[in-house]
Amino acid sequence: MRNKVCELTFLSLAFFSRLLGSFPRISLSFLTLSLLQACTSIPELKPAAGLGEVLKFLAEKHNICGVAVAVVRAGKVEQTETASACRGLSPIDSNSIFQAASLSKPVFAYVVLKMAQQGKIDLDAPVMRYLPQGYFSRPYPFLSNFDAKTSPVTDPRLSVTTVRMLLNHTSGLPNWSDGPLGFDFTPGSHWQYSGEGYVLLQRAVEAITRTRLDVLMDSYALRPLAMNDSSYVWRSEFEGHFQRGDNGQDNSTLTFSEPIAPATLYTSAKDYGRFIAEVVADKNLIRTTLASAVPVDESLHLSWGLGWGIEQTANDTLIFQWGNNPGYRAFAIASAKTGDGLVILTNSEDGMALAEPITKFVLPGEHPVFRFYMLQEGVAGVLCATLGVCP
Repeated sequence: MRNKVCELTFLSLAFFSRLLGSFPRISLSFLTLSLLQACTSIPELKPAAGLGEVLKFLAEKHNICGVAVAVVRAGKVEQTETASACRGLSPIDSNSIFQAASLSKPVFAYVVLKMAQQGKIDLDAPVMRYLPQGYFSRPYPFLSNFDAKTSPVTDPRLSVTTVRMLLNHTSGLPNWSDGPLGFDFTPGSHWQYSGEGYVLLQRAVEAITRTRLDVLMDSYALRPLAMNDSSYVWRSEFEGHFQRGDNGQDNSTLTFSEPIAPATLYTSAKDYGRFIAEVVADKNLIRTTLASAVPVDESLHLSWGLGWGIEQTANDTLIFQWGNNPGYRAFAIASAKTGDGLVILTNSEDGMALAEPITKFVLPGEHPVFRFYMLQEGVAGVLCATLGVCP
């Protein structure tokens, strides 16, 4: 409890010192000393703390060995910051490479929308138009290899599943399947997060272009956006910059040799910041994304568009996505109105603890997305999902 109070105190002081830029320093200094007197475990803090100091504080608080943040302002990458609470591990900088987990999805969706603009794919066409030979799935594709057993998807509902439904998670497919793939409900009837849906769409896109996904993503997005430290498959040149999962301790970190659209992006904070900057600067893309929104949690004003979650606040509309791979957590959010945003990449399963305070520091105000059950972990996640008791 004491640490939580200290953390909130520090973040509040940092925020107000930015807000009250011309406020006398001596007053803020006195307030800092008074309020933080009891926080003996926290070093002396500057009243006008910047993002780097906030990030370092939070990394130490939650024992995060690797975290990188990129901040976008008005559609341009303004700054990158990194922090580590550990010694003796790989050094971290703005080019350090992490697994982005589900932050892979918006980049893939971006390419699909670009293809739609070029007339190469129809968002409202049944996806099976592009897979006339049928669709064969395999359990947990990001965990298996090329030789894993596949099985045909025979559910007749596959024939009415459109590209748009796959992008906004209304296909009726589960997130992941551990056996033959089937539908949980009628496509288009409501929202349910689905990695399987993005894999299906990946196969359609590969069929259209006759190109494997990693090569396609390089051509359509990563190279044009100068995302030079990014790839949907592991590359040997990443080794010197790669942040191993589970705070650098996990020697069994997954290495992705096959590209899987919803899960296997390797990237740096600087690179993903460039991607966010491109998305918020492309007004046609933002309009298309927001126009296809479907309800997710009306009590939190959350919906889902084409490739991004959507958070509606009193004064803004924001797009967001979280990432959750074994040993990694990530989060990205940006304002469709101002072009401001950020990405957070961590090599820890405790990394989501940094997402809300960092987001509020960069984008002040309440963000109901952090009360969404899919962002809750551990016991808190169970209570939130089953009983609706969310922090």
